[in-house]
Amino acid sequence: MTFMTHALSTGLAALAVATLAVPVAEAGPAVPAAAAAAAAAPDGFLYAWEHPHAKGAHCKWNADNANWAGCSDKVSDVWNNGFPGRREDVRLYNDLEWTGSWVCLHRGDSIPDLGANGLKWFGSGHGQGEPVNDSISSHTWVDAC
Repeated sequence: MTFMTHALSTGLAALAVATLAVPVAEAGPAVPAAAAAAAAAPDGFLYAWEHPHAKGAHCKWNADNANWAGCSDKVSDVWNNGFPGRREDVRLYNDLEWTGSWVCLHRGDSIPDLGANGLKWFGSGHGQGEPVNDSISSHTWVDAC
């Protein structure tokens, strides 16, 4: 191999590596807020947003809540950013005062679009089999689901 051929092949290889090393974020769209939130360290809160993908009005709680008041029956995005250990999972309820049908959201889980996800209430009680989207009214932290 001549010096010129070796220099040319080495230069092309370096160019290929440099091209592959360009961060994807520079070439693509910005990371959505929900994806950025999912990477955050646990802070002990359950988050709920009015619209999918962390849009619109939101609520957050770090304890049980029997009446979601301003967020009741109008949440389309939920995220359990609870601490690991005891009472790390969240049981979401269809009705106030921890009644009606329920579903569970494990620690670290996020459902950024309950409407598109199609999750349905599966615990026995009012609402069983109906969509969870826009129908959560209360929650409690539990050891396991």
